[in-house]
Amino acid sequence: MPIETPITSSNPLNPGVLLSLPRVEGVDPLDPAGTLPPDAKQVGIVCIIDRWPNFPVSGVNKDRVEIFIVGNPDFVAFGEYGAADDAPEFRISVVPEKLPDVATFELLYTVRSINPTTSPSRRLTFAIVKPPQLLKEVTFPDADAWGYIGCYKNHPDDPEALFIWEGVRIEIPFDDLFQITDVLSLDWQAWDSLNGSGNPLTQVFNFTEVVTDVVTKEPVKIVIRPFASHIEPMEENDSALVNYQLLRDGVPIFRSFTGLVKVDRKIPGESKYCSDASWMK
Repeated sequence: MPIETPITSSNPLNPGVLLSLPRVEGVDPLDPAGTLPPDAKQVGIVCIIDRWPNFPVSGVNKDRVEIFIVGNPDFVAFGEYGAADDAPEFRISVVPEKLPDVATFELLYTVRSINPTTSPSRRLTFAIVKPPQLLKEVTFPDADAWGYIGCYKNHPDDPEALFIWEGVRIEIPFDDLFQITDVLSLDWQAWDSLNGSGNPLTQVFNFTEVVTDVVTKEPVKIVIRPFASHIEPMEENDSALVNYQLLRDGVPIFRSFTGLVKVDRKIPGESKYCSDASWMK
């Protein structure tokens, strides 16, 4: 059957027969926002359609029920029902790939029979749920045993070691929860204290890396830069907090515990702060 635009009350094909508001499994009918179950983006939704007037009670003809997202001219799911299927209500699943990538949307259905008609729309809203905190906190290879990074390299024998003005290295420990093509989304923010509290010195900066190897179980490496915007606002007795989430198909699945690194850029014996190698000459 070709895709058709849902019938509306202004359409002459609509005979004015009222259809019930669509319902969705797990959604409180009295909730005006229509808050969906927390796993809706992962597993999809199930629409519940009440038996409509003029349901076919004899013969072999079937009515077709099409589910629409308002604003999308194509139906996202359908079912066909005849006399042999008669029931008080019908369930039609919508796969997650067909759900819109927005926070809230409206859903309706059209019954295509001898007298096609369309239901009122129902607002639905994705629940804002924090993913479980299961991932280890990041590590900072350039920090010393007390968690500080200063003007000197704490590990000069490490060929990958960086001076603080070159960037701050971060390693995300491998976890068996990782899968190929998962995305690790990491947030970095600097603070004017040693414990990541008080006043923020920077905005939240986001970095992403794709998981490309789950065999060697090596950590995922990220370097925080540029220096001027991300690191330089920290001078002494300051710190940065780092959190990350694992995204699968764009959906946050797990989140990490918080990592913290302390920063002291005061040049030894001086009142200035290091920002390049010139102070070492």
